[in-house]
Amino acid sequence: MLFTVPSNLPVKVENEFLPAELERQAVDYVDTSYRFYQVSRDFSKQYAHIYSARLNAYRTLITTIIRKKWPSHYKILKLCELREKHEKCIVIGTIFKLQELKPSILKDLSEQLEIIPQPPRTHFVHDSDSLVLEDELQRIRLIGDSIDVHQVVTGVVCAVLGSEDEDGVFTIEDVCWAGCSIQKPFPKLANDRYIVLLSGLNMASKKPDHLFSLHLLLEWLSGISGTSQYQEELSKVVRVIVAGGVFASYSDECILNESDVIASAESVDAFAAAVSAVAPLDLMPGCKDPSGIMLPQKPFHYCLFPKAVEYKSFHRVPNPYECDIAGFTCLGTSGEPLKNIMKYSNLNNRLEIMKNTLKWRHMAPTCPDTVPCTPCVVTDPFIIQNCPAIYFSGNSEEFATDVYKGEDGQHVRLVCLPDFSTSKTMAIVNLQNLECFSMTFS
Repeated sequence: MLFTVPSNLPVKVENEFLPAELERQAVDYVDTSYRFYQVSRDFSKQYAHIYSARLNAYRTLITTIIRKKWPSHYKILKLCELREKHEKCIVIGTIFKLQELKPSILKDLSEQLEIIPQPPRTHFVHDSDSLVLEDELQRIRLIGDSIDVHQVVTGVVCAVLGSEDEDGVFTIEDVCWAGCSIQKPFPKLANDRYIVLLSGLNMASKKPDHLFSLHLLLEWLSGISGTSQYQEELSKVVRVIVAGGVFASYSDECILNESDVIASAESVDAFAAAVSAVAPLDLMPGCKDPSGIMLPQKPFHYCLFPKAVEYKSFHRVPNPYECDIAGFTCLGTSGEPLKNIMKYSNLNNRLEIMKNTLKWRHMAPTCPDTVPCTPCVVTDPFIIQNCPAIYFSGNSEEFATDVYKGEDGQHVRLVCLPDFSTSKTMAIVNLQNLECFSMTFS
């Protein structure tokens, strides 16, 4: 057993693991991820439905933004309604990128037949990439300097102002994005309240330095280390969120086989139980964890956590995950959407990508084109319906944070969570002022 709950500290209730005179501070919490739990799992449906649902949702909300941005005399037309050439109008549609290097099953078959050998790639951007705009019925090619083809990805919905020429090409003069959604007012907290964010625990790894860092983390959360004044600060940690990579890490240099991951289940359960004994814990799956690979990922099966499920403070949550903590909306993923956007564009700064997803009002636009997801029929669960106060992405190369300020006064704390197994680093966000800092255990 790698992790056990120490017995040398008094424990009165399951969320207290501090000296007798201290109590873990508590705040209101609501899991608002219902749209990820209730997503359809009917695999007999086509993926065209999710694009249709996405476009219909954006067409309603973006029309109001269009009228504020552009004069009202421009007509809003569908592609099938384009009749007169060079008539300036507005078209709402979904961007699709034509990419020469994009992986294709036909190319894979060609490789097997040794007809056209394809070199392995991790970045699929080429100078010949181009954009088209499509709606429910047809598509049209886009040209113009208003959109940089290498700064967008497939699946983003926008409105374009321009005209069609004789060749059936639409020349863009300006573009309108959906913009960041409305943000509810922040509550005012009288004292500091902290949220701990981390990812990439990689419990299947048995490296001594990694296990040592995990033990330090557990002792820190438990209040074992430090002076009484420092322990009082630790009592203000109101929640711990682990954003994927729990069993196996994204960046682990060693190739872990299935037996290693299965063997780590007992250690994962012991660690989750130890953390849940001292603070509320939300555990998200990642693409290498024993959970369905398709987004939105369902929570871990409860059978994996026979000890941790005994604690009411332990929560198995989906990926993506959204919750309300003390009146602050917290939204995030385990990092798959951002990694995919980096592969299919020249966007390489994770914080800038997160800002773009807020501007596009969509956390995973490349679903289902290059990120596997369930064939949603009625709604697109990845639309950012409410602007979060804290927006995080897990399994990054390094810790990074910034503040996104929207046009309507939105204030969002952006946090890129590093892989804990390699960086030994986690993030802490203070709800009182949304300040964020990192802490390293090594």
